[in-house]
Amino acid sequence: MRKRILFLLAHPDDETFGTGGTIARYARSGAEVHLATATRGEAGMVGDPPVTDREHLGEVRAAELMAAAEILGIAKVHFLGFIDGKLANVPREQLVEAAVELIRRVRPHILVGFGPEGVSRHADHMVMSEVALSAFDRSADPTWYPGDGAPWAPFKLYQFEIAQELLAGWDAPLAGVPRTKLTAFIDTTEQVETKIRAFHCHKTQAKDTRRILERPGYREFARQETYVLARTRLPGLPLPEDDLLAGIPDE
Repeated sequence: MRKRILFLLAHPDDETFGTGGTIARYARSGAEVHLATATRGEAGMVGDPPVTDREHLGEVRAAELMAAAEILGIAKVHFLGFIDGKLANVPREQLVEAAVELIRRVRPHILVGFGPEGVSRHADHMVMSEVALSAFDRSADPTWYPGDGAPWAPFKLYQFEIAQELLAGWDAPLAGVPRTKLTAFIDTTEQVETKIRAFHCHKTQAKDTRRILERPGYREFARQETYVLARTRLPGLPLPEDDLLAGIPDE
């Protein structure tokens, strides 16, 4: 039985810049990896130099995401259809219901989202962190959105986070958590070059790509991706973990 993982994120490039090594590792190991992106990145950069105009940016960034997804091994990308930079203005119920409907359709064993500050403190990331928490709870409850499919209870919800101790040396306006709060340490050594190839698919975001990849020691940093276990339905899990699928029973 193939284990299923759903990454519930905000924009094209979130899947690569943050969790790309994890995605590639589990896809390569045989898991069925799905990605939901709330927006098409319409409010992002158009490239440096420009590769499109703002009118077509969402379309171009969606295509960039599909190219990165193929490199990373994502089985299916799901676009939730919301507008970049505007998630805080969307009624929260609307966002949560869209996430619940997708969870019930994909039936993932594991959900992965952002931590409360979204690493970059982007408002859309912070909204999607809250959406994932609510969707994890409500997708299993038949009284919520009864018209959106049969209830499904993922076993675990992880939040992507970076240790504050690492960020302190980066001179970057990013948010992290104390290393002692991290609960999962995923070895992505074999996926570093795959992740970097996916970076280069996001041509409109070339400025960010250069800024990240040219950071001293980036390849060493990319050999591990870290998470906090925010929700679980599995009692007594030994922490820390080195496998997001640890403890998931066979169906």
